[in-house]
Amino acid sequence: MQALLVGIVAFIGFLECGIGNSMIQRPIVMGPLIGLVLGDLTMGLQVGATLELAFMGTQAIGSALPPEITAGGVLGAAFAITSGSGVEAAIALCLPIASLALIVKNLYYVVVRGWMLHMSDKCAAAGDDKGVATWHWVSFLSYALVMAVLCGGAFYVGGPAVEAFLAIIPQFVQDGLTVASGILPALGFALLASMLVNKDVAPYFLIGFLLVAYLGVPVLGIALLGVLLVILMLGGNKLAPATATSEEMEDEDF
Repeated sequence: MQALLVGIVAFIGFLECGIGNSMIQRPIVMGPLIGLVLGDLTMGLQVGATLELAFMGTQAIGSALPPEITAGGVLGAAFAITSGSGVEAAIALCLPIASLALIVKNLYYVVVRGWMLHMSDKCAAAGDDKGVATWHWVSFLSYALVMAVLCGGAFYVGGPAVEAFLAIIPQFVQDGLTVASGILPALGFALLASMLVNKDVAPYFLIGFLLVAYLGVPVLGIALLGVLLVILMLGGNKLAPATATSEEMEDEDF
């Protein structure tokens, strides 16, 4: 029964590839859902948040794809909860599971979805818009179903193997994973900042840091301040054309 529930959660996560970028596939969503169906919502929240912080800066760039974090997050959280090993076990299991799932994903995309793409092209060439829509639905639903079956099956057959694997991990390695669980969120933030922070937004980042570090402003206050700044900046941009127009009218009077 648990394997079926894990598969259903995975199916929901993999639907993201066809319904738009809704972010339901991220560990911050999958972790709590796994915790909910396995009876440990608190651990699901902890695992999901930790994995999200660790992988929030990863993204596909050209043909370089990051590990399949949906499968890694689902199975990492599921195995961590059922084995009782906590967040450290989820981190240890997530990356290898995600890397293996990426291989399956690439094979499916190249072989199966590649064929479906050609079928969709034929429908488009014939002016069959319903055929194009049908192949779109078949494509992403079949992919979500395949990955869900793999996740559910891996959880069903892999539980004892994972518990045996965790039992032979030396204590110093487990201690290292505990330390890594605190470092990985910082690494995730650093990866994200390297893509987002530039000379235009860096001052706002530093202002937020100073407000939190030295004035003790809570995160909610920083978020509300950011909203106000955005409103002011957008309002200033809307007023700029009107000001320019009025200046031009004054010049025309002379």
